[in-house]
Amino acid sequence: MNDNDKFTTSDISLASFLLTKNLLLLSAVRVKGRFEFTFDNKSNDTQALCQEYLMSDYPRYDAALRQLKKKLYGL
Repeated sequence: MNDNDKFTTSDISLASFLLTKNLLLLSAVRVKGRFEFTFDNKSNDTQALCQEYLMSDYPRYDAALRQLKKKLYGL
């Protein structure tokens, strides 16, 4: 979900990335068994940051971390 003042995602990896870019986390709530992270988007730079995230190594890192967890915990 994206509106003028807020950006919401359920992707924990993207949310972590946005935190490293100093976006203000407004809330983290559980909705129907998953979390929703809502960030302040008043500077309106969230779309550019999402593109930066997708072009970076963060998604690969997250996938590798999940793969290792599956091996360690048998998930």
